[in-house]
Amino acid sequence: MKRKRSSSTKSSQQAVSSDLPNECWELIFRFILKDENNLDYYSLYILNSLSLVSKQFLSITNTLRLSLSVPFSRGMIPIFKRFTDITSLKFDPFLYPDLDKILCKVSRFPLKKLTSLDISYQCTIPANGLRVFSQNIRTLTSLTCSDIDDFNTTDLFLIAECFPLLEELNLIFPSDWKSIYKNYNNYCDGIEALSLALVKLRKVKLCRFPMSDKSLFYLFNSCKLLEDVTLFECDQITIAGIASAIRERPTLKSLSFCNRTYSENSISNDDISHFKVTSDFIDSLVYL
Repeated sequence: MKRKRSSSTKSSQQAVSSDLPNECWELIFRFILKDENNLDYYSLYILNSLSLVSKQFLSITNTLRLSLSVPFSRGMIPIFKRFTDITSLKFDPFLYPDLDKILCKVSRFPLKKLTSLDISYQCTIPANGLRVFSQNIRTLTSLTCSDIDDFNTTDLFLIAECFPLLEELNLIFPSDWKSIYKNYNNYCDGIEALSLALVKLRKVKLCRFPMSDKSLFYLFNSCKLLEDVTLFECDQITIAGIASAIRERPTLKSLSFCNRTYSENSISNDDISHFKVTSDFIDSLVYL
């Protein structure tokens, strides 16, 4: 009797799942998950449970996972064999002592739809891994490097070399960046290389980045498709520099900037004059 019941249950599950086409089940699963791009642990539990029902459900759930945040585990690499349709990949911070090797391994999988990569909170930029990664996965259009302990101007050349199709770039420096990055001139050549290489760049976010007015001019002048720019705490950039750059980029749709974060009683007259809105800046807005 037990065998008959088990067999009957299995056949009924197959009958139910085969009654509807994959497209219908996909809509149902998306409704259950609500947001497959940002799955919480409960949603992942549901996704895993659904994948165990049948081979049909397994195949459907494989295509639903578009974003992957990878915790540190040697056994996690094979997961890329299953989720080949992911478009976004983020490595959990502080957990990858050798991201170079991980990126090399990940690049062997056919991730043909991957467009976004986040390698934040690393000690250094994984140069070797990114080179191998870029040779095998050439669909990347978005790169985020946040709070890299040691980010050098050579890393800008590396990004320009590896990812010429980038449309979005986020470079966010650590909060103690001033004690590390003292020479702004060292980064001018790197910014110029980026500006010339990333011809498709549309959106850029720079926070605490060692950037001068000259570098900003390079960026706005060379990136003809630039539409969205965010500049936070880039305190060598002046209002005059921004005004000059705006005139070079009439395609700009959004510009957000904040000179620096002030602590109580720390604002000086020099600070105010450094970032005071001028008539020249207001005139430059006409070019937008």
